[in-house]
Amino acid sequence: MRYALYRIHYGLDFLGQSIESIENDVDKIFVFWSKKPWYKGNMTLPHLDENVSEFCKKYSKVTVFEREYDLPLNQYKLMYDEICQFYPRPKQTLMMEPDMVWGHDIKDIWELKDPEVCFNQIEFWKNEQWYIKRNKDGSADRPGPSLWNIVPTETQKGCWQNARTIHSSITCYNYGFCLSPKVMKYKHEVALQSSKYYKDSKPSETWYEDKWLNWTPETEDLEISEKHTHYIKKALPWVSQK
Repeated sequence: MRYALYRIHYGLDFLGQSIESIENDVDKIFVFWSKKPWYKGNMTLPHLDENVSEFCKKYSKVTVFEREYDLPLNQYKLMYDEICQFYPRPKQTLMMEPDMVWGHDIKDIWELKDPEVCFNQIEFWKNEQWYIKRNKDGSADRPGPSLWNIVPTETQKGCWQNARTIHSSITCYNYGFCLSPKVMKYKHEVALQSSKYYKDSKPSETWYEDKWLNWTPETEDLEISEKHTHYIKKALPWVSQK
């Protein structure tokens, strides 16, 4: 059995495209939907009218679990353990985010035998004409989806853990900065209010308006973190490699 596993709190913009890019290559898809942000504490957030359960009804392979977690740490392991209480334990599990879309057939990934494999991703900026590269003292960009050929261990805040094998020849596309203005504003508000609980660096208060909403090709220092804005110097023109 091959499963795909998603977590989502907000942003249906690209979930359909994401599911459709993998549904022919997995046996089941599990979407864990939290109606509240993943941290301890109270938030005052704008209303976001999204219903993940209703949205996913059109996909026959998708099962939605409505769950809430206090923090994002280790969520994928917790979700994996829960589905294995109700469904056969899979041979392989693909960890996904709702803004990740494969641009090609993924049948070749199942031949990879490393315990955990992460894949490169292209992070689009605003639309498919621009993308960003992260430069943390010359380090590699943020990895994309993760394939587990074993029972997952701790998965940190994203769908990967610190010890990993990066497969550089298979690439996924990330649309996390191409969301609608309403959803992107919500995303920024969540980041602002939750950063103190994550113990992350403080996001820029003006990032949404200055860097995203009113962005031009000349805009610089796009990283949301107030102390690390230079990690994303500028958006670059994207030329498809197809």
